[in-house]
Order: sequence, then structure tokens, then C-alpha cells
Amino acid sequence: MSSKDVTSAVGGLLIQSRRGFILGGAAATLLAGQSGAVLAAPEAAPALRFGVELEIASLDPIRSTNNWETMLAANVYDTLVYPDPEKKVLPWIAESWQLSEEGKTYTFKLKSGVPFHDGALVTSDDIAFSMQRMLALGGPIAGYFHNIDANKIVAPDAQTISFTLKKDDPAFLQTLFMFKIVNKALILKNKMEGPHGEFGDYGARFLQANSAGSGPFSVTEYRSSELAELTRFDRYPFTSWGPKNPGKVRIMIFPELVTIATKLRSGELDIGSVSIPTQVQRQIAQDSRFVVERHPQPTPWFVVMNNSKPPLDDVHVRRAVAHAYDRRTVIDHILGGGEELRGPVPAQILSGCEGVDVYEFNMDKAKAELAKSKYSAAELGKFQLEIAAVASSERFKNVALLLATNLKKLGINVQVKAVRWTDITAAQTKPETAFNFVVYYESPRVPHPSQILTYYSKSGWGGAYPPGGMYYDNPKVTELIRRGNGISDPAEAQRYFCEAVRLIVEDCPAVFSHIDVRQFPHGRYVTGFRAFAGATPFDLRLNTYEIDTSDTAYRPSR
Repeated sequence: MSSKDVTSAVGGLLIQSRRGFILGGAAATLLAGQSGAVLAAPEAAPALRFGVELEIASLDPIRSTNNWETMLAANVYDTLVYPDPEKKVLPWIAESWQLSEEGKTYTFKLKSGVPFHDGALVTSDDIAFSMQRMLALGGPIAGYFHNIDANKIVAPDAQTISFTLKKDDPAFLQTLFMFKIVNKALILKNKMEGPHGEFGDYGARFLQANSAGSGPFSVTEYRSSELAELTRFDRYPFTSWGPKNPGKVRIMIFPELVTIATKLRSGELDIGSVSIPTQVQRQIAQDSRFVVERHPQPTPWFVVMNNSKPPLDDVHVRRAVAHAYDRRTVIDHILGGGEELRGPVPAQILSGCEGVDVYEFNMDKAKAELAKSKYSAAELGKFQLEIAAVASSERFKNVALLLATNLKKLGINVQVKAVRWTDITAAQTKPETAFNFVVYYESPRVPHPSQILTYYSKSGWGGAYPPGGMYYDNPKVTELIRRGNGISDPAEAQRYFCEAVRLIVEDCPAVFSHIDVRQFPHGRYVTGFRAFAGATPFDLRLNTYEIDTSDTAYRPSR
């Protein structure tokens, strides 16, 4: 293994090169020293009450799909590397790494003395087990790691782990933001019978309702449709707890957004969901007791189309749908902000793409496209199509209703169907069950073009997210994505990715709407919000939040 391109540490500073990072000696020593210390919790540390609308169906980090499941996983489990808006990838559990000459084997050196919540120390054996478990059980997160050779996960000693890829992947380090490290010994102690030999069920039933991590919080109470209570881990080595940091976080689930808004105003909640309707958020912002954070995000909004089902198998019908989508009304009146999206990848993640068309809202152009399709007006009128919108989201429902209204004017019969998020993701895994349309936004969990573009090739078909139900295929696009992924020079890779984006937009497999402005309503006494941490949901690491209990707007739990 060559180290010629590996970063070097000078005077405790972090130096970056193409091949990786090394945490300088002083900083590495500080973290290692902290990890063995027991940090005393301040008396009566405040509790943070967070109101959300979606069920937390599982605590298992490989099963997290919606916003709040991923937020919980990010606070309970740690990762080898950590996102940063400027440096892209920082060391975390990993102290440093190297990439082999052939560009397929990543070897990580681990920090020593990092504890799990039960006091056991994180070792390479836990990391190897975590990856093998995820690949064996599958699930939504495993789809990000199909490129890892499960037979070439090697832990030669307690502080070294290596992964070998089946093919080059320039996004691999950023993909590791999604890889959560679990406590092998604790899981095997609680395993049940299952199909995985000595590993039984790999702790699947245990992790459904229990945690086994090393992050800043552990789960101490859980009811999937009601509550997940997190208790801070005072030995967590990557933060210095202060008297205003939360001692507990109560993630409280209320399916009705009006209930969340009411409880926020009454002082029963400290933070409300981003999904609270824009007009209600504006009312909340006028109350001096509250603040509404407004942070632009590289989060693209789509209407996913099932390209395998008639009449959406016809490009002209899909283009007609795109022209019938009233983007400005969505941005200005339904969502309260955003920037026009050109293609599937936000400019913050893939910049400089020229010649990418935008389907303007124009009903005459929509009619002209329909006239070119292989379906007659009579045939189109016979289809009964559905737009799936997350059942608890007023925003998604209103976007869907607006589009459905305009499509009906074109003679396309569309009904809006409120569907649970878990049911949407399950339906998208098969072309025959995938919805005709799904309103969706793609949080930048892995902020690299290839991770968004994967859904526009067969490798992304059936993924447990709405774009997995697109079932779009253009061999030219697939080849361009493959070439972009095989090039280490970012400028050259950009050229291939941009050409893929241009062809995707021509084929119009989805409606590309806009870039999000996230709005978080909260009591003015809560601080610590970040605009963007480099990847979702690391900006929602709650150990950085503070609660000023002396503020007259604060209402403690009763």
C-alpha cells in the first residue's frame, strides 16, 4: 500500500490531500485522553422536547429512512469519518486512512479509548461486524454499500480495519457518513435465533427497540409511534458537556402537525417539525417567544415518476407533467422559499453544468407534448393515476394537489393519496407496486453526485427510497455515470456527470422542482442550530444545542 498521497500531520493540524486525512498529534492525543475520562454531568441538566410527525419505526441504524429516524441514529451512533462543509471529510472514530495504489482498498487506523455506552471500547472487530451485519441483513442503508466486497473486510489488529471495493468509488468516504458503528458484544449477548449461523438474527429484534452505540446519546425509552427518549452519554469523547447542554432529549411523535404547533406555542415543546405549514410558521415567527430558523439546503425536491408504468413510460407524457408543474406557486406559497432546480443534482453538489433545460410551467407546452405521445387523449383519459404524499405532511399534500389539479386540466386523471412513509418506501421496491408519482425530497446524506445519480441507472432500481421506484434506464446515462465514478480528477468527473444530467433532463424521468429552505420553529431559548454540516443529518447533532432555562419564554416539563 502506497502512502505517497496520504495526508501528513504537522504541529497537530489537519492537512488534506486527495487520498485522505490524518489528525495531528496534539488533537489526537487530546481525544484519546478524553475518552477514558468520566465527565460529570451538571445537576438538573435541562431536557429538550422535540415534536415530530413521523413514526420512528425502528431504532436499528440500518433501517432508518425518514428524517427523524436518521436524526436519532446520528445522535446515538458514531461513524468512522465526519462531514464538514469546507474540508468535506474529517477523521472521527478513524484517526487516519490510506487508499491503495489500485484505488480500491481503504485502510483506517482507529483512535484508541473511544467507549460504547456500556463502557466497552470501540475496536476494529466492532467495525467489521457492523459492516458485515449491514450487508447480511440488507435494508435501506445497505444499498449505499453494495460496492464493498463482504469477503474482504479485514481487521488485522484492534486499531486497524480495511474495506476493499469491487470497483473505484470516489464517493466512498462520504458514503461512510451513513455507516453507523454498533457494539458487537452487546448485540451478540442479545441475539436470537436466525438464519446467520453463529450470529443468529444479528440482533435484529434487539436493535428494533434498543440502542448499542457510542454517540452522544443513548436511547432510554422508546415507543415507536409515541416517543424516543435520549439520555446524554457523559463519557462521550468528542464534546465538552456544559450546563446548558440537554441531559435528555424527548423526541415526541404527534401525527397531526397542528398538534405540534399548538404544543410548541403552549410551551410543551421546545422545537417543532420542519413540516409545520409555512403559514403557521409565519405566525409563530411573529411571537417574540419563538424563532424560526431559515437555512437554505442542497436538498432537491422532486416528483418521482414510475417510468415503467403506462402512460409514464412515454417521454412526452413525462415532459407534459413537468410543464404542468407550477414551481413558483410551490416555492412561494406552499413552501415559503427555495431556488429553482436544474436537473437532479443541486449546484452546491455538482456545479458548472451547462445546457441543462428547465421545464417551465406552461400548460400550452404541456398540451403540445401530450399531442406527441403514443397515447391518444381517449387512452390517457382511461388511466387512473395516483400521487403518493406522506400522510402527515401538509406540504407534500399541497404540492401533490396542485399538480393533480393541473394534470386533470390536461385530461390525465390523478388522485392524491396520503400514504405512510414506511408504506411508500416499501411500495417503491417493485415496479408493479411503485406509485405513479411520489412527492419527495432528497436530503444530502451523501453529498456526492454519484449517490443521487445512482437512481438514474439500473443499480438504483428498487431502492427503499422513492427514487428507487423511478425505474428509468438510458444506457448512455449509465455509461456516463460509470465513467464519472471511475475518475479521481474532480474536474474530469464533473464533465461526465454534467453530460449525464443533461440527458436525464431530456428524458424527464422525474419533475425537478427546487432547492429547499429548511424552516425550524423553536423557543428563542434554544440555540445551537447549524445551517448545514456538510451532510444530513449531522446538523441535527443535539449535543451542540443549548437551553437557556433562565429565559422567561422557557417552560420546564410538568
